[in-house]
Amino acid sequence: MTFYQAMQLSANVMKPMIKNAENKKEKNKYIWAFILKNILCMLFCIVFVSTYTKIFGEENSVIGVSTVILILTFRFSNLNFNVKQSTLTLFGVFLIYLMGPLVVLMTNPFIGFIVNFICIITLVVSTCNDTKFSNHSTIVLCYILILGTSATTTESFIRRIYALICGGILVSGIFYYKQRKNKYEKTFIDVLKEVSFADERTRWQIKLALGISGGMFLGTLLNIPRVIWIGFACLSYIQQKQETLQFRLKNRPLYILFGSVTFCITFLLIPEEYRMFLSLFGGIAIGFAATYQYQIMINCFGALSSAVPVLGIFGAVFWRIACNVFGAIFCFVYDKIYEKIYLKTSEEKTVNNAA
Repeated sequence: MTFYQAMQLSANVMKPMIKNAENKKEKNKYIWAFILKNILCMLFCIVFVSTYTKIFGEENSVIGVSTVILILTFRFSNLNFNVKQSTLTLFGVFLIYLMGPLVVLMTNPFIGFIVNFICIITLVVSTCNDTKFSNHSTIVLCYILILGTSATTTESFIRRIYALICGGILVSGIFYYKQRKNKYEKTFIDVLKEVSFADERTRWQIKLALGISGGMFLGTLLNIPRVIWIGFACLSYIQQKQETLQFRLKNRPLYILFGSVTFCITFLLIPEEYRMFLSLFGGIAIGFAATYQYQIMINCFGALSSAVPVLGIFGAVFWRIACNVFGAIFCFVYDKIYEKIYLKTSEEKTVNNAA
């Protein structure tokens, strides 16, 4: 394996390779590839988002963040159907990012719930045909992220339109360039034809979209600040495999607590002029985290850094923990209800078919 090839690997792949290296030379090569990859990736993200913010304004920095996340995702991932149609689909994702949050902002929570469900189910069905790529985890994450940062002026919204169009062109263009030589028999129409309430994948897609929308809806009714944190929690908890869901229900709240308390202590101990670097630390450290638990802990640094100016340090920490505990309780109850209804419906269909 070349140095460059090693730089393309994720933390959960690289760490075992470093541990099991045959000799010191090979081990050092993997270590330096791992370190350099994370530093370069972080520098790229900083430069990209800073440039985006400078061009489109501070309120649209979230579009830069979402765009760079999807660029890094779709360098390698695909949608598992015709490349040209997949390219157009990815551009369409950015149109949903534009219209969905706008309609939610302009309507009441009930209409917002419906709009969120429609947007999320559309995103998941169209981009998560092959669930092994977990495209939904980044695409829906970016939707929730944009949902939580609205444009407050007409000028800012116009810039957001340009920012999203630019982001759509960049992501779909890079995707097409990387995937252009691949051939897929399946078309977008075939993907839509595969949608069936009897299908396990469709069942999970509906469960995910309904769960995220429902969790944020309840959070909105309860006037919980940073309701998008509930959305992120639901996105993380609602998994296809029950064992993964149960694992995350047990571990996420605990490691959110650890991460939030660690951030709070660090924030209070270091001089004020260095606090701005906590988010940067989180961005670099996340690249070295190979397990779900430590990724959750480190993510707290970025999330809380953005919330402190609005909620204060103690308010941000409290709501970070509270939103994730709320999300865990909601998803636990929601999972039981959804599975019970689905099982009952399936049994009724079986009886009717037999009759």
